[in-house]
Amino acid sequence: MPSRFEGKVAVVTGAASGIGRAAAARLGAEGARLVLVDRDGERLASTATDLGAAARLEADVTDEATVDGYVAAAEALGGIDLFVNNAGIEGRVAPIVELSPDDWDRVQKVNARGVFLGLRAVLRSMTEAGRGGAVVNTASQAGIKGGPSFSPYVASKHAVVGLTRTAALEVASKGIRVNAVAPGYIDTRMMEDLEKAFGADDVQAARRRREAAVPIRRYGSPEEVASVIAFLLSDDASYVTGNIVLVDGGLNA
Repeated sequence: MPSRFEGKVAVVTGAASGIGRAAAARLGAEGARLVLVDRDGERLASTATDLGAAARLEADVTDEATVDGYVAAAEALGGIDLFVNNAGIEGRVAPIVELSPDDWDRVQKVNARGVFLGLRAVLRSMTEAGRGGAVVNTASQAGIKGGPSFSPYVASKHAVVGLTRTAALEVASKGIRVNAVAPGYIDTRMMEDLEKAFGADDVQAARRRREAAVPIRRYGSPEEVASVIAFLLSDDASYVTGNIVLVDGGLNA
């Protein structure tokens, strides 16, 4: 595999599993030095060992001081070149009229505030370093359309889309690119939990119904999302910024 990221430092949040782990593995395989961030310390330690990470931080991405901490750890390695702003949660599945303010706030705190804090700290660091950089936020197909009984998540991912486009405009002149991936049905723990939360008595039957709706007729893998993330972070995408790239098997075509 070409070493597109040799000598570069990459920060990945939500790195312990799913898309975050797959993205970290891909960037590491292409030469990046990894700074891995997750709130699940046990899984994070295992992932960091498996991938030979340069640093790992058990961290809450909603906490400003903690975000500054993972930025400082990356700066100690020479500065941030690549940022995968990926950490997120799905939240409670229920109609709007049944949700509590706490249900709403919990999802916004991680998915919107966490992405904002990460962008703010990393873009400051990249700007001060003066050598450019590339950022990919993890949005979702839920960031471009509605989703019944899923309003906190849908709203939070719309926020990620808006943050991505705005940040891209703000830092383009500084040589920093900001894009987002918008995954569809990806074979992760989150998707399994959502199938259960939506009341499927037979999870496998629910999966087959979802797969039948996808033109490619299957779920995507975290590695397939990671390959798009790697492209967007690489110089192969040097003229791409402010984009929301669907990785959905044609579901939203």
